[in-house]
Amino acid sequence: MVNFILGQVVALVLAYIFRVYCHPSRVSATTRHWGSLIAGVSISYFCFGRQVLLAVLLVLGCYMLMLLLPITLIHHVTLAASLTFLSAMHIQRQIYEDGAFVIDVTGPLMIIVQKATALAYSLHDGLSGLKDEELTPLQRELVLRKKPSALGYFSYMLNFHSVLAGPFFMFADYQDFIEGTHYAKRALETVATKSSLDSNRNKSPADMKVLDANKAARPEDEPNPTEVSLYKAGLSVICAVVTVCILPNFPISYLTNPEYFKCSLVYKAFYIVAVTSFTRHVYYTAWLLGDSICNMSGMGFNGYSKDGTARWDLVSNVNLIGVETGLSLRETLEAWNSGTMKWLRFMVYERAGTQKTLFTYMLSSIWHGFYPGYYITFVSGAFFTIAARYVRRSVRPRVMMYGSSAKLTYDAVTCFVTRLCLAYFTFPFILLRFWSSIAVYRDIYFFPVIMGVFVIVLLPKLLPPPSSSATKSKPTTEHVEAPRKLGDAMQEITNTESDTTQHVKVQ
Repeated sequence: MVNFILGQVVALVLAYIFRVYCHPSRVSATTRHWGSLIAGVSISYFCFGRQVLLAVLLVLGCYMLMLLLPITLIHHVTLAASLTFLSAMHIQRQIYEDGAFVIDVTGPLMIIVQKATALAYSLHDGLSGLKDEELTPLQRELVLRKKPSALGYFSYMLNFHSVLAGPFFMFADYQDFIEGTHYAKRALETVATKSSLDSNRNKSPADMKVLDANKAARPEDEPNPTEVSLYKAGLSVICAVVTVCILPNFPISYLTNPEYFKCSLVYKAFYIVAVTSFTRHVYYTAWLLGDSICNMSGMGFNGYSKDGTARWDLVSNVNLIGVETGLSLRETLEAWNSGTMKWLRFMVYERAGTQKTLFTYMLSSIWHGFYPGYYITFVSGAFFTIAARYVRRSVRPRVMMYGSSAKLTYDAVTCFVTRLCLAYFTFPFILLRFWSSIAVYRDIYFFPVIMGVFVIVLLPKLLPPPSSSATKSKPTTEHVEAPRKLGDAMQEITNTESDTTQHVKVQ
């Protein structure tokens, strides 16, 4: 654990040096690739020792598949091969660690699998003959029309910005960052010149625009990320203090202690909420520092907001405030590990013709591992997300009729209930064991599940949701944003699967 944190601190310092002294205007893309790769491998070796060879082996294997396989097979075979390798590591960990909290190379391997598979699917989209109109907007944004070089591939997989704890980002975004075109695209809303590799990526050649040389970004024109990076690093320090000083007072093992079952219902609920809330700070510590590293190096710029403020959320692990204050499960889960949500959406949800949720479940499950507690969280999380959606459809429109005071009360209640539900379906992911988790559920007579069934089966009959015509007559922000973000309830389940099922190890 100490080596891991020290490794991230070193990476943060390197990120500052990388941004100041290795800006694209000063050094070539090749130099930036080499710097990112060498630093990434070195820091990984410091943190994981010889285990880093497993990561290099996985990257090398996926690279060979990219070179040797026909484009019609590259995506599916890469997904199957990388998941098989990762699954073997998960099983080995499960056998020898027996649920103990350790930081090992499986975390970086999970991120590498995301990168390798996403890149393979982006290449398939760009080189298999598909037309732009046959791709979804997300696929068109991330399509690749040229295979990366060996240096570019290994740099993307093992760069020091994200090799330890993420965040996951697509090759297209990393390429923009290395070549120095990210600022122009996000701030000036242009694309790179035809001489750049980018001419083989985001657009069909006929649709390319040439970047005005007079608009090319200078270092002094780009927003300084130091403030936002240090802010995230500061939050990471606070979360680390919570992890070290408070979390040990709430061991998850107490849920298996006979003394726990003798406590009052109020105390049981308090304890489950406390242990899951404080355990989240383990993730916050690593993820926020990972975000800080990317931002400090200049990666993650996502244009300007309407008030002219620079946004640094293009690549991000987590929105801490969003998770802890979300007014609904959907808001809460969207703020949790958004990179994985984007990966699952890109890989499965937008590609599966039928059974979108089933296939998303399968990928998310295999990617995380095989502890029984994971699958309790998958199923119950999806169930409560559906139940919450039914409540929102039937109850919220009626509450909104009574003005802002009623809305404020409704928001407060849903925020509180969301915290309870979140704790209820995520504690098995920490406890890991099946029968121990079932014992906790049985102790409260599965009351939350019974309430969820009532909400799904009877609430629509007792309080029918407003008709679609009524909805259209009074459009709200929620009705406008939901379809644009996720599409329908199935995507909310996808969010649950991808974002709430994170085992207590750095990923």
